[in-house]
Amino acid sequence: IDDERRRTFDSLVAAARAADGTVDVGACPYPVHELLSYLAHERGLLLHGSKDSSLDVLEPRPARDLDTPLLAVVAPADGIWPLFYAVLARDRVEFMFTACTHLGRPPRLRRLYVFAIVGDPSAAEMWTDGVIYVLPRAGFRREWGNEWVDPSPVRPLLRVPVRPEDFPLRDAVVGLASTEELRRAGRHLRAAKRARAAAG
Repeated sequence: IDDERRRTFDSLVAAARAADGTVDVGACPYPVHELLSYLAHERGLLLHGSKDSSLDVLEPRPARDLDTPLLAVVAPADGIWPLFYAVLARDRVEFMFTACTHLGRPPRLRRLYVFAIVGDPSAAEMWTDGVIYVLPRAGFRREWGNEWVDPSPVRPLLRVPVRPEDFPLRDAVVGLASTEELRRAGRHLRAAKRARAAAG
């Protein structure tokens, strides 16, 4: 990230904190995912995507991590992955599968993603406006890949409103005809998770 972007992002954050905590994305001359990546990678914060922009506290909710039940607030340290959760109209999607992992360190960091849904990702009704909640890392533990979880309620530091066009990988979302196609990928990732746990 260059100094001009850093100054711009810091100014937006400072203005949001001085007001109600909502970042004025209309005043951001750069893509929103760059701001989010700055918050995650340079500020060490976590990000949670949601359609609900009215939350003052994020409560632990049931979630599944490769068929492992979780009751937690889930948030990645990544600027793109949570955008998928914020702008996907999940009430219109029968099933979805996502993954994210990072290889290396900045400036040679490589971010690898998987985004798949049962349905047609090119259909406009599959997408909606949402919000990214910016969270402190304290209290979270790393679960898998680049996913962090906290079993306690978490108060957000900031809100970042987002729209479907802010998600830069919409064209890379795979649309599948059935949940069975997604389950085949899930089986491989579950095996990798068990092998990693066994290795300590």
